[in-house]
Amino acid sequence: MIGELYVGTGPARPGHIAGARNLYTLRLWSIWRFLKKQSASYWLICSYLFFEYVRPQSIYESVDLLPWAFLSIVLCLVAFLVERRSWRFTTAVDWLLAVFCLVVLAASSLAYFPAASFAALPLFFSWILIYVLISGLVITERRFLVFILSFLLYNLKMALHATRTWAAIGFAFRDWGVVGAPGWFHNSGEFGIEMTMFLPISVCFIVALRRYWSKRKLALLILLPTTSVIGMLASSSRGALLGGAAVLFWFLMRSRHRVRTLIGTAAVVVAAVVLLPNQQKERLTSMGTDPTSVIRLTYWKDGIKIANENPVLGIGYANWADYYRRYYNPRGQLPHNIFVQAGAELGYTGLLVFGLLIAYTFVVNSRTRKIARQLPEGGFLFGMANGLDGALVGYLVSGFFVTVLYYPFFWINLAMTVALHKAARHEFRQVPAT
Repeated sequence: MIGELYVGTGPARPGHIAGARNLYTLRLWSIWRFLKKQSASYWLICSYLFFEYVRPQSIYESVDLLPWAFLSIVLCLVAFLVERRSWRFTTAVDWLLAVFCLVVLAASSLAYFPAASFAALPLFFSWILIYVLISGLVITERRFLVFILSFLLYNLKMALHATRTWAAIGFAFRDWGVVGAPGWFHNSGEFGIEMTMFLPISVCFIVALRRYWSKRKLALLILLPTTSVIGMLASSSRGALLGGAAVLFWFLMRSRHRVRTLIGTAAVVVAAVVLLPNQQKERLTSMGTDPTSVIRLTYWKDGIKIANENPVLGIGYANWADYYRRYYNPRGQLPHNIFVQAGAELGYTGLLVFGLLIAYTFVVNSRTRKIARQLPEGGFLFGMANGLDGALVGYLVSGFFVTVLYYPFFWINLAMTVALHKAARHEFRQVPAT
């Protein structure tokens, strides 16, 4: 349905394919047998994902004893080093990320408010560390499958919570919307963005593996994209709805089965129109002229002016709030746009490198699909490359209205993109020469 689902025709390795197929079926026993054989570092990076996306420590006071997400990453790094694993620059993304780090450091050193920059640096470099660990550990097809499956299940938990919450009020409109797990997604706008990324990854996951499942299991897993759409609607976020619309358009453009995809897309749109409260429809029609839009347009114009006045390295990493409130508006808020945020704080240098990171995400996924075509069983890798592309599309459109450059959305997606590429290269090396 979405894109082309390629199943390779190269020489098969029976043992490898049988093992992969055992995981493709998503049988719990097969997954557990796989996990029991994995290293401590892999367990810990998976634990990090759980604590970051589910946040049981924020939901249940009895669990809130330690900084679990931070502890998982620290222990993962220790295990990574103890296991004598290595990480090398293998893609253009790695080099671009290194350049972006240098830009952030330079912008921080020359910032208008250096203290604000240096206080926020641990957050930025935590994403770099997480990128290194994910792209250095999730480097086989089986590891990636289990990792992305856990990612989908954690998002499903948030989406189900949103669905129940919205249903409990009769699918009525609330201007603050529903929210996800405490932390990064405990705001309706950020939760809505996560749902726009959850949608394409879940659809491509299902398309890639559905032939390995029973009808009952397929029907159950349809909950993934279904609840993601409901979560978007329930968030009351116009940015999320636009991001979701962009993802649907991307589906249509990528599909080799345009008629079938058009019918599916039309069904989603009709369902959304039926479910969407009238107040939300009115908010959509007033975009650009309502008070919220006018304020954001002011921030964007001011942000462009700030970037033009500080074109090389901007006003400094994490300096927007202090700078804007001193020189523009004492009650000003954040720029509500990831590109304005990057340009104003890091200058056009940082904006350029950020743009290249975006472009090379698509390039790396394209190269992954090229490798997958040559594999005997490349459908899953191929489909996930499509899904990560779609997730980035959703993020970029939704991020045009929210200040989420240093949230997990982009960095986790980037890490999974490179990890998937490494997994594809690993599988290709395992294919015997003919």
